Amino acid sequence: MYQDIIRNLSLEEKMRFTSGAGAWHTWDAEGKLPQIMMCDGPHGLRKQKQDAPGQNNDSIPATCFPTESALACSWNPEAVRRMAQAIAQEAIAEDVSIVLGCGVNMKRSPLCGRNFEYFSEDPYLAGTLAVAYIKAMQEKGVGTSLKHFAGNNQETHRQTSNSQIDERALREIYLSAFEMAVKEAKPLTVMASYNRLNGIYACENRRLLVDILRQEWGYEGTVISDWGACVNWVECIAAGMDLEMPDSVGLHIPGNRAALENKMPDIQELERAASNVGKLVTYGKAPKPTQESVTGEPEKNSAQIKEKATLLAEHHKLAVELEKESAVLLKNEDFFPIDAEKTLLVVGELAQHMRYQGGGSSHINASQNTDVITSLQQHGCNVLYCQGYESDSDIVNAKLEQEVIVHLTAKENQNTTILFFGGLSERYEGEGYDRKSYKLPENQTHLLEKMREVNPQIGVITFSGAPFEMPFAKWVPAIMQMYLGGQGVGEACAALLLGQSSPCGKLAESWPISAEDIPCYGNFGQNADDVEYRESIFIGYRYYDTYQRKVSFPFGHGLTYTKFEYSDLQINWKKHLEEHGETCIEGQKEYFGGELEISCHIKNIGSYPASEVVQLYVKNPDCNYLRAAQELRGYQKVYLEPGQEAEVNICLNERSFSIYAEEHSAFIVPAGEYEITIATSSRDPRLKESISVKGISYERDDRERLSEYFQQMKNNTGYGLQISGQQFEVLYGRPLSHLDDRKPGEFDIHDSLECLAKHSLLGKLFMKIAEHIAFSMYPDKKRDDPEVMMTLQGIHEGCLDSVMCQSGGVVPYKIAEAIVLSANKHPLLCIKKLCEKNGGSYENNRD
Repeated sequence: MYQDIIRNLSLEEKMRFTSGAGAWHTWDAEGKLPQIMMCDGPHGLRKQKQDAPGQNNDSIPATCFPTESALACSWNPEAVRRMAQAIAQEAIAEDVSIVLGCGVNMKRSPLCGRNFEYFSEDPYLAGTLAVAYIKAMQEKGVGTSLKHFAGNNQETHRQTSNSQIDERALREIYLSAFEMAVKEAKPLTVMASYNRLNGIYACENRRLLVDILRQEWGYEGTVISDWGACVNWVECIAAGMDLEMPDSVGLHIPGNRAALENKMPDIQELERAASNVGKLVTYGKAPKPTQESVTGEPEKNSAQIKEKATLLAEHHKLAVELEKESAVLLKNEDFFPIDAEKTLLVVGELAQHMRYQGGGSSHINASQNTDVITSLQQHGCNVLYCQGYESDSDIVNAKLEQEVIVHLTAKENQNTTILFFGGLSERYEGEGYDRKSYKLPENQTHLLEKMREVNPQIGVITFSGAPFEMPFAKWVPAIMQMYLGGQGVGEACAALLLGQSSPCGKLAESWPISAEDIPCYGNFGQNADDVEYRESIFIGYRYYDTYQRKVSFPFGHGLTYTKFEYSDLQINWKKHLEEHGETCIEGQKEYFGGELEISCHIKNIGSYPASEVVQLYVKNPDCNYLRAAQELRGYQKVYLEPGQEAEVNICLNERSFSIYAEEHSAFIVPAGEYEITIATSSRDPRLKESISVKGISYERDDRERLSEYFQQMKNNTGYGLQISGQQFEVLYGRPLSHLDDRKPGEFDIHDSLECLAKHSLLGKLFMKIAEHIAFSMYPDKKRDDPEVMMTLQGIHEGCLDSVMCQSGGVVPYKIAEAIVLSANKHPLLCIKKLCEKNGGSYENNRD
């Protein structure tokens, strides 16, 4: 029905239809079409009360579930499914058609400020969780937006940077989770990111959006821009983008209209884009399937949505359960669980003002929240509380520290259980800005050392969106990492500490010892537009395990209050060989392709009921080309009562043994001797079995051509993977970009105000004025407040076109054009532009 209306729209109406209406809606074609609404996710519904994208505008109360960084540690697609369906229920109740999530960008560095919104450093784990999220939400009739496609792995200069990634790393690491999600779950939309990928902006990158996404992967949905990422509408539509979000407050319309008059873009591309936007309208207005509660019970009336209060109460309980399944017990020397009968000395402001979510577009107005102190007291615990430090600062407060020491040394407190709550506040990590340091705030580490001098028996509970340096890990008896656990984190934490539930989370990322140990050390967040992924495929455990580097805690690590015994690794050779027409001979262990069934037994030999994640790694054969030592290729989570035993089954396929061969433009399976490893982490193997893979004879030898990569496998520099620019250029296979070396005459509207201000007095003046206006919007907040930092970072580092559009049309567009002319050293043209009577519009001129 709607597609007929869209086909009959004029070209100008179709042009307008491929841009949003306001911040969150599609355009209604002057009443001819219904509008649909999309809202931020991914761990809750952020529906703004006003039609504006800013976080400062209040959003409706919603359930804040554990962030992706936390929930990924559950290693449980079923947990992700339950969360996604709950968010969908809240979206339906608010007439929201699309939730903007989930994010599957790889965790290239723990210093990325937005890592809390992403699942993992491993594409297989991230991909399987994304598939669960997308399928579950769309089964409820709410669309998703798989983001940020692609190569968006840092916040610094995120709108102008060029992610330079070699083809193998791109295919095996940075696109793999997207590929899995697109092929298996078919997200309604894919969100193209801000950054350049190998020299071309994602929204203008036809190879990415058409050649790979649509032609190779078979995607049939709608490609939307990240908010403000569509600068040149003509180029974006021609490259395969369908919908510009949000609208440009009219600033792009005159330029787009002029392009149409010049028959740009190609009419078929415009028809395609309009048709794909129409799919969103059709989907959004389709009848919703029967609604079910989070327990799986169908509603009495499928057309009747539960009362919002009832829905939120149910979902809060779910949020608590999900965080209990996601928290990671990093270390435990018989300290946890604690005795509820003993007095608890709780130290740290983050125990009272708990950080349970990140800042930025995913910030949820949580429907409720109970801190861990209150939760412990509700369980009957006697709690003494000391603030200890100020969470919005890293400056040591001697008075607060002394208060802690007084309590520690008091006679009546000699038999207390000491709990320290610490971690990173929003001032250290968030959307729009990366972390400046890998260290914990100094006031926390200083306080811990002071406490250690009195009594080192301290249980540490930490909160953050990503790893940080843990010098105290060597001497404290216990550490539990909650990540950003959503609104139920206080209740979940109390239940875990008291042993009412056993921790069962596993790290979805490696935990480096120091910043210098991160593989991309020196090539991340360097305030440069030229971002070189010199570490290639070696991110996370692929680096640490291949180059044999120490870590604080390995990928997949996580303890429980019980113990598990692994046994009886079996590979179903009979079935596999018969499927390939081979006679099964005893002892024959040859893989010919297709599915390969692996099984093992696991038994709970402890005294607590708990879940364990059985992890399957494939150890790759030695070779003369770059390849990780081992890779995660399967996993399964299983719950066992004490004494209970279960069989775990995991299937492998060709992709489990493959690499991307650029010369073949495809994934191939190199022949060789592989090893199947069942493990509890990437560093804790329990069962092994060697197999022979009958693949392609792949004799590539890169030891001389890429000598720096091989040399460092033997020589530990202690500073990440230190690869020279010249060596990386050989691997990259094309000239590296030099955006930071550009000179006047080479700038355009894509560039940031910060970049242009270096060459333009007008730009510098405008930036100062914009800063002042932005800061005045937050009269009660400091400059290092997360929301203020995100806003100021956007002004400094966002592309100039986006800054103008985000201003809501308050500033005439001709100011932006004049700044570009000024930076390009055309003073007379700059003055002429400023004197124009009209407000100006986007023109893609570079002169």
